[in-house]
Amino acid sequence: MKKKQTLVTGASGFVGSYLLPALQSQGSYEIHCFQGDIRSRETVEDQLQKVQPDILIHLAAQAFVPSAIANPWETEEINVRGTLNLLEILHRIQKPCKMLYISSADVYGKQNMDVLPLDERLLPKPVNPYAGSKLAAESFCRQYSEYSPSVSVVIARPFNHIGIGQRKEFVIPNFCSQIIEAKHAGKKEISVGDLAPTRDFSHVKDIVDGYLTLIEKGESGEIYNICSGEERSIRYMVEELVKFSGEKIKFLVDDNRVRASETSRVYGNNQKLKSLGWETKHSLSETLKEIYDYLESEFLKSKQTV
Repeated sequence: MKKKQTLVTGASGFVGSYLLPALQSQGSYEIHCFQGDIRSRETVEDQLQKVQPDILIHLAAQAFVPSAIANPWETEEINVRGTLNLLEILHRIQKPCKMLYISSADVYGKQNMDVLPLDERLLPKPVNPYAGSKLAAESFCRQYSEYSPSVSVVIARPFNHIGIGQRKEFVIPNFCSQIIEAKHAGKKEISVGDLAPTRDFSHVKDIVDGYLTLIEKGESGEIYNICSGEERSIRYMVEELVKFSGEKIKFLVDDNRVRASETSRVYGNNQKLKSLGWETKHSLSETLKEIYDYLESEFLKSKQTV
């Protein structure tokens, strides 16, 4: 069987480190990693002409909300212009291609609590430049899926996902690092932001399984949530991590860690994706323990080599 030529943008990132092995294990994809700046039309055209992809998985993005707030122009350039470059050049090449656009549940923004869990039919209300850029790119995806005869586009809206390898500025590895450092330094406090908000967390492997499901079964022009369907407070998450440490550690609220326009409760409806045969396989507690144990082992290794 001829393998599907599959181009992945953002392959070197956190999710890409899980996606590439998952694609390879299927045996039906010839994988190519996008090289260069996605904001450059010339670079995008060169890559697409060379690969002539059957499938394009678009992971590349500026995805850190504080950075988007600090520099919304760069975020728009990467997340919107980069996506438009891919769509327009795929359209001009006119080779049939199925593109999976990785959006974000952040596009839902602030919703009335009576609409929870969030489903794909809701009108998005983004509250930060990252979410706004993702929604803008979604609009181009839906546009091209309607009028381009050669481009089909499926939109994924993943909710929070965690796992080994995520950058330290993200919430769970940040908490883990603080707790581990406090434990081994004999300290009893860590800095936190607002612990009341709830979020829908999944193991990154479950998110990647959702992507694989969508490139095979997702319908063009459709949007699919990828989430656990359960809400957990940030307090629950950090308290679980503290349990793994075996220490009694207090939380000190740092005003610099409290975001303006924070959404108080977030969790999603995953029934649309489940109807395609997808399901979650990893519990949240096991996922948190996996991350904590890994980061603690890495911390202890670093101390041994000093």
